[in-house]
Amino acid sequence: MQRVVGLLALALVLFWIIDSPTTAAATVTSILAILASFAESLVEFVRALF
Repeated sequence: MQRVVGLLALALVLFWIIDSPTTAAATVTSILAILASFAESLVEFVRALF
């Protein structure tokens, strides 16, 4: 069951990328920006500790 759900999710993501690549790229870019911001905040926190 878990494999079927995983394959279905993968198929939906691939369909989304093929259907609207500009929107998919913008979404991935914003997710990466959020992760980068989180990493910078984490580094700043650790530096403040020491």
